Amino acid sequence: MSTMVNYVKAVAASAWMHSLGARGDLRKLKEKTAMVLPDVLPSASCQEMIARIDTAADESAHPRVWRDDVVSDTRVLGFEQDIPDLLPQLAVERRIAAADAYTGRKTKAWFLMANRVVPRRNNLGSGGGLHRDSPFSHQVKYIWYLSDVTTENGPFQFIPDTHFNLLKTRAEYPLGQTRFDRVAHDMVEVTAKAGSLLICDTKCIHRGKPIQAGARYAVTLYTLPTEDGARNLLHGSGIDPELVVQPRPS
Repeated sequence: MSTMVNYVKAVAASAWMHSLGARGDLRKLKEKTAMVLPDVLPSASCQEMIARIDTAADESAHPRVWRDDVVSDTRVLGFEQDIPDLLPQLAVERRIAAADAYTGRKTKAWFLMANRVVPRRNNLGSGGGLHRDSPFSHQVKYIWYLSDVTTENGPFQFIPDTHFNLLKTRAEYPLGQTRFDRVAHDMVEVTAKAGSLLICDTKCIHRGKPIQAGARYAVTLYTLPTEDGARNLLHGSGIDPELVVQPRPS
């Protein structure tokens, strides 16, 4: 029964996008899955954001900081609170409007997540391994690279077309599943200079590649279709969503 339910959900999500979504400035994500815009942030802003990430990340009891089990991936949630003077450079409202035109849904809340990823034995990379953010709903993530990211620095990786072709790939990646143990298709690796902006439909299968050297700094914009959506997203993290989420006017 669950297989049939998942099939119906996948078909419904596809119909939604064909009738109401895949519009506006991000409509090319339907075919491309992800795209990169270079030179979006100046070097000085990247360096200042890195310094503020380090300040928060190195505070042992910071209420908005999460660390993975091997302390490879350290995340500062609600990072907009740490960069009020730099926030206009990210053009958050314009980014959200473009995401809404693509998904066909209105964003009700948002927050920024900044993270520092460093090499540690047995690290899984940013995001904790191969996954999709939702098994059915299309989502847009904006990821600003604050440091140069090469193949050794834990770049974002994704499997093209797995955001729209769920029915064609369900044998390798079962419908309704969000985490996966193996890669059955070639992955695209997104390496880019500091200041670049990666935009991706994270319904696709993706991960942060396990980091081998150096450090990777990035800021990610999370958009939520409901104001309480962060509760599920942050479940088990130990972080109070009330400290993180920014509601938007209805």
